[in-house]
Amino acid sequence: MVDIIKNEQNEDRDLIDTVDLDQLVEGNSIFESKGISYLKVTHVGVVKKVPVPIRSSGVSEMIDEYEKSKKPQPPKKRELIRKDGDLGREMKLTKNEFAWVYDFTDEQYVSEMSKYTRDLGLRIVMMGLDFRIRDKEGNEVDDDEQKLNILKGWGLTAEHINQLVRDIQSLTQWQEDKETNFLGS
Repeated sequence: MVDIIKNEQNEDRDLIDTVDLDQLVEGNSIFESKGISYLKVTHVGVVKKVPVPIRSSGVSEMIDEYEKSKKPQPPKKRELIRKDGDLGREMKLTKNEFAWVYDFTDEQYVSEMSKYTRDLGLRIVMMGLDFRIRDKEGNEVDDDEQKLNILKGWGLTAEHINQLVRDIQSLTQWQEDKETNFLGS
C-alpha cells in the first residue's frame, strides 16, 4: 500500500510528496523516476524551452558497472617520501620511506579521464531519454552511436548533454548530493 501522507515545499519551491510505504507489491513502480529536462535553444534571436522526457531507471547501476570496467587508473610511480618534507611530516614519518604515488597530472591519464567522463555522460543520456528515436525511414533506432548522431544532427550540444545528465541524476538525488556530481568539476 502506498499513500501520500504529506506535501512539503523544498528550497527550490518544488512540491515534494512524502510517501507512507508499508509494503511493496510486485509490479508496483514506486521507485521509477521520470521527469522533464528543459533545454534552452535560441533560434533567430528567439529563446525556446524544449521539454525532453527523461527517466532514471537503471542509470545508477550502469554508472557503477561502467566505472568498474572502464574508469582509467592514473599511473603510479615509486617515490622517496622524505620524513622532513611536507608529506613526510603530514604522514608523521620517522624515517625516509618509499611509497607508490599516483600521478593525476599524467597527460595520457588526463586525456583518458576526459574521454571516460564524456562517454559516461553520453551513456547516461542514451539510457535516460524517455522517448523513442527514429531514423528518416521511421524505424526505431537501438544503436547508441546512431542515436547520438541523430541527436547531434538535431543540434544537441555539449551543454545540452551536460544539462540532461544533471537532470537525469537529479531525478533520484537530493539537492545536497549534487556536490558530488562527477560532471560538476
